[in-house]
Amino acid sequence: MKILILRLSSLGDIVLTQPIAAWLRARNPQAQIDFVVKPQFEELVTLMGCGLNPIIYEKSVKAHLALFNSRYDIVIDLHAKLSTFLLRIAARGKQSFGYHKARSIRKRIVGGDRHLRISSTLDLYKTALEKIEPRVKLEAPRLYPPSQPDIPALPSAEKRIALFPGATHNTKRYPAEYYKELIKGSPNSYQYIILGAPSEAALCQSLSIDTEAINLCARLSFAQLMSLLETCDWVISSDSGPMHLAAALQKPQIAIFGATHPRLGFAPQNPNAHILCADLDCQPCSLHGAAKCPLGHFKCMHSISVRSIQEILSDL
Repeated sequence: MKILILRLSSLGDIVLTQPIAAWLRARNPQAQIDFVVKPQFEELVTLMGCGLNPIIYEKSVKAHLALFNSRYDIVIDLHAKLSTFLLRIAARGKQSFGYHKARSIRKRIVGGDRHLRISSTLDLYKTALEKIEPRVKLEAPRLYPPSQPDIPALPSAEKRIALFPGATHNTKRYPAEYYKELIKGSPNSYQYIILGAPSEAALCQSLSIDTEAINLCARLSFAQLMSLLETCDWVISSDSGPMHLAAALQKPQIAIFGATHPRLGFAPQNPNAHILCADLDCQPCSLHGAAKCPLGHFKCMHSISVRSIQEILSDL
């Protein structure tokens, strides 16, 4: 049995495919399961604990021919873009399945319909499996960091907090000045670790200036990052990929929603998650965020006080 999973990006979406891979592995323990992904996420696929073989996505005839010659039994497209449609054709799976993206529902939610809700993106992914077997039951996404982590030595602390201040779009970012207020206003026994992608280096650096926060932005592999998060008492982020990383480790976390909204299906699949969302009439204003608030006030983020975050942190 040979199975192919297609999900090229992005970070959070790839994490949410883990239960799909786990379900396929449980029912096909001897199968070869390949996972096509962009190069920056290759290591992430190896941390899913399903014995997956990552294949780096390339826009080349050679790469598509390699899939053509592999003769897959099952192809699961969890991206549903033109690029993965072409990969599905190249792979020639005996069975080939896509998933229901709920585009019209999400469009109506963004358009202001407050009666609609998508339980989770994971439930949308599950629709691909339900074409194989009805009434599929999935566990929450999980990631498995290495048992012997190779992470930087950090001072001991009463409470270690991982902070991911970035996001792909500005309207999903909690204001940096609020994060700095949070760090400076916390007890000295709190240790903040600032984390993020290379593109967020300046933002992360700004939060470590004049504070005791430790800046490890873009310095860790996925395996190292997962191992570090395991040592943390809390993880704070916006609605972003790192939010789903924390959820997959079942860490206590604070997820801050701005331009988006949990009703779009983006809430962390984690019973230990605290979701902060102003739930304004103008939320969500977009599906994935934007460069600036379309109304100019950015109340979705400004309505979430630093004090509300401090109160959650002090409860554990």
